[in-house]
Amino acid sequence: MEKWQNQTEKQRLERIRSSVGRVELPVDSYNEQIMNRIENLETRGGSKLLKKTLAAASIAVVIGLGTITAGFISPAWADTLSQLPVFSSIFKHTENPGLKLAAEQGLTTSPNMSVTKDGVTLSVTEVFYDGIQLAIGFERAGVADKRMLAEITDYKTREFDQSTKGLLGLPEVTLESGEPMGFGSSSTGDVQGQPNTLLLEMRELWNTSALGDEFKVNISVPVAQIAEPFKFQVTVKKLAEGIINLTPGQGASKDSFHYKVKSLDITPAAMRLVVTSEGEVPASPEQTGEYGPTAVFYELVDDAGNVATSAQGYALRKAVQHPIVDSLYNIFPQKPKTITVRPYTMTLDNELKLLLDANGKPVRTYHKDLESTIVIP
Repeated sequence: MEKWQNQTEKQRLERIRSSVGRVELPVDSYNEQIMNRIENLETRGGSKLLKKTLAAASIAVVIGLGTITAGFISPAWADTLSQLPVFSSIFKHTENPGLKLAAEQGLTTSPNMSVTKDGVTLSVTEVFYDGIQLAIGFERAGVADKRMLAEITDYKTREFDQSTKGLLGLPEVTLESGEPMGFGSSSTGDVQGQPNTLLLEMRELWNTSALGDEFKVNISVPVAQIAEPFKFQVTVKKLAEGIINLTPGQGASKDSFHYKVKSLDITPAAMRLVVTSEGEVPASPEQTGEYGPTAVFYELVDDAGNVATSAQGYALRKAVQHPIVDSLYNIFPQKPKTITVRPYTMTLDNELKLLLDANGKPVRTYHKDLESTIVIP
């Protein structure tokens, strides 16, 4: 048989088509979708590298599903796959270390749903949900511009610059009932080093117990110069293993300030701490006169001394008290035996500028007598 690298583009495509056609797929397969992607390959033209990449994406639809076991794959098909470059997980290229780890451990799901409108194809390629955060990966084809997210001109109304066809506005996620998916913070953006991909992360999710272990979400994505948004209905499945949900109810007091850990959730991808507090923010002797403490922040330290700091952000005002703090943290290297909550404040001057140390980092004032250690079962 002629080696892959010596074949013409047409022969390569025919080989893919033939191989896909021979594979025994389940009833709800993506055989037709793969064939359509190959048909598009033949008609679109472009560089050889682009053709190879799109062909690989077609094959990745099958691979990502995890429905073809070794028993279904013939030696010829295995040889074909081994010679194709395959797209890696979008999540593996994000700046979220927990999401990267989840992808590397195979904890994400691959809906592989695609919608095509006016020559633009948008796909939902990956989903991850652990009860703390919901992450959705998108891939686009049919647009020469490698950028995905358009400039958002008004975040309140979700308006965006539509001067470039094919760029995306902000995705909207709603529950099957039509209610918006509730969250504390979110981010949407292109994935660095992965053209034509977009990542949506929704964190500190609300009312997750009511959602159950499996639920449907409707995703609507507006696209520049295309009248109707791209719509998907995706089944979200909660990560089944490695989740610890604690309601310690423990805390500490200092003068009039008191806090309590309402909940601590630990998953293979993230940690979530919810703290309630009351009373005046504690101040050190140095935080007097023109200086004053910020709100109270909470650092987590495991029994091995590893430190996790949340990315929570609040308006920097002196001694502002937040009755509820809901924060997301990166995971520790290993499951901890204990986690110590270490409250701290930073220092503001009269111009509400943070006091910095010699390295240009905010000075932290830790309150040792407010520490509380939680045993992890």
